[in-house]
Amino acid sequence: MKATEHLSFSIGHNTLHWLIASYLLLILPLYGELQPLIYLCALVIVGWRYAIARDRVKPPATWLKNTIALAGCGLIITFWRSSGLLPAMFNLLVLGCTLKFLEFNSRRHLSLHILSLYFLAALAFIYHQGLAFTLYLLLVCGLNSIALISVYQNGTYRAQSRLGVRLVLQSLPLTALLFLLIPHLGPMWRLPDIKNATTGLTETVNPGDIANLSRSSALAFRASFDGAIPPENDRYWRALVHEEFDGKSWRIHSIIRSWLQQQEHPLTQSAPLKDFINWRGPATAYRIIPEPTQQHWLYSLDYSRPDNDDALLTPAMTLYAVKVLQQKQQFPLTYFPQTRVQTELAEYQRQINLQLPANINPQTQTLVTQLRLQYRDNTAFATAVMRYFATQGFSYTLNPPVLAGNNQIDDFLFGSRRGFCAHFASAFTYLMRTAGIPARMVTGYLGGEYHANGNYLSVYQFDAHAWSEVWLNDHWQRFDPTMMVAPDRLSRSIDEVLPAEETRLRDPFSLTSYRNILLLAELHAWMADIDYRWTSWVLNFNNQSQESLLRDLFGSSIFGRALAMVGGLVVVISLAFVFSWLTRKHIKQDPLLRAYLVCCQKLGKQGMPRLPGETPLAYLQRLEQVQHPSSLVMRQITDLYQQASYAGADRHKATRKIRQLGRQL
Repeated sequence: MKATEHLSFSIGHNTLHWLIASYLLLILPLYGELQPLIYLCALVIVGWRYAIARDRVKPPATWLKNTIALAGCGLIITFWRSSGLLPAMFNLLVLGCTLKFLEFNSRRHLSLHILSLYFLAALAFIYHQGLAFTLYLLLVCGLNSIALISVYQNGTYRAQSRLGVRLVLQSLPLTALLFLLIPHLGPMWRLPDIKNATTGLTETVNPGDIANLSRSSALAFRASFDGAIPPENDRYWRALVHEEFDGKSWRIHSIIRSWLQQQEHPLTQSAPLKDFINWRGPATAYRIIPEPTQQHWLYSLDYSRPDNDDALLTPAMTLYAVKVLQQKQQFPLTYFPQTRVQTELAEYQRQINLQLPANINPQTQTLVTQLRLQYRDNTAFATAVMRYFATQGFSYTLNPPVLAGNNQIDDFLFGSRRGFCAHFASAFTYLMRTAGIPARMVTGYLGGEYHANGNYLSVYQFDAHAWSEVWLNDHWQRFDPTMMVAPDRLSRSIDEVLPAEETRLRDPFSLTSYRNILLLAELHAWMADIDYRWTSWVLNFNNQSQESLLRDLFGSSIFGRALAMVGGLVVVISLAFVFSWLTRKHIKQDPLLRAYLVCCQKLGKQGMPRLPGETPLAYLQRLEQVQHPSSLVMRQITDLYQQASYAGADRHKATRKIRQLGRQL
């Protein structure tokens, strides 16, 4: 490219407007993934570029652009250490695309910048894969395509937009065909992990953590069933088992962490635990689709067997995804409600689930001593403790008083007596261990919103729950002391159990927060159903799904499938041409001119074509010079055409007469 082009190049107003609209729409919904300063820098520089185009301000000096770039890179390096490589690289790409707005030296550089925005839009799918966001990005890509067209084609906004929309619509059938028929290859590289987890359950839990989580209306996961959905009292979704207690917080045991680390290395990993369990009784197949959490922990009914190698069954009988949940993914499971995974407790397991800090909560120890004198049997003791929660004036609330100090169990049981599920589960587990009964706390989710249309449950963050498991009669038994205080929580949503003032702090822009309004509840259910079908079919369309679809459509013959692929490609290309022809401007041709041109075409087939730009009279003279047999008829046709075109003769009669004479040629 010549140097003079670099010096004389100036971005057109149409191109700049299309490009700004595309970039702003792409950046605006990514506020959660971008650093605040990077996000602000993107908005400011786009406005700066617009002001430069309007001659309001001067372009920035080179030293200023370099300073902004270096400062942004320094910020991203700091962000990298705290959040991981992927968010840092995403922010770096946004910073680079933003700074490029300040310098477009040639049409080629501008085109490459617009192409890089396609790549940035594709990366946005790492964070959001919903149907609404997909349609939104389709709009962004359409605007980006119009911007690219405007670089090479001058014209009005309307003409450029019509061409851009037509190109995008023409590409959709081919995109769908390639999606259905082309094998889905795995990525050539592994995306780096994101260090910061999004909202959800964590390995360490304090009594107040789940109460805070219950104020979120974000979707946690969906679960679809092949058969009947389990009854309400069995919809306990286990996620994490907490066996270590320091007097304030519950954690998963270090043995589980060590076991998980061993499974990450081929030389130390053991055979899948699911192969050593005697799964028995009636079974129900189901699938879960968790939302991205940047963690490994999954959710399952107890006890559930993973049906592929994407999930591991841990020694605590929880599920652990092999890969970090960075995007939506479907996990097939089978639920065995009558299976007894463990019939005896090893001594080290007993010690783990009896561990307590020393010299704390003296009032609780006194209570246990009194109850133990009355109830020697472990089952009777656990039942008595459940009655204690039901009869001693405990209340269920999201806003309990803050518990501080080393005697938090005492403060709760004998002081505030106001708490959420984690308070009750923590206190119950502590009482069991103090009495010498192995117990542990489990966190997960309870219930879910049922959708009959697709036979699935939507489970939200406000369904987060905690309960206890106690070793009785040679197996772990579930005890939920929260049901003693708020029995309606089992069959009703948390919105119906808690006062309205405690749940109004949820996201005001989420339809889930307005489920008590009939119209909005129906709209929420309809949108949830569409999003579920999109997620379960499109986002989880893998090689196995593709194989099943092709087998159903074309059988198992390789020849049939190849023929179907070629035929489908031909159909799609034909549809694209038809669509292009239908959307093309068709100029209505004058009947008189069309009749005359048909006569010229007939003579062209006889070896005397009319030359480009040749007038009717010149064409006639050339025919007469060579004494063409049709020259006499062509003179009559030419006279009729010229009289109707220029002398005001009746055009309709002339057209009809020319058609009659044309048959003699």
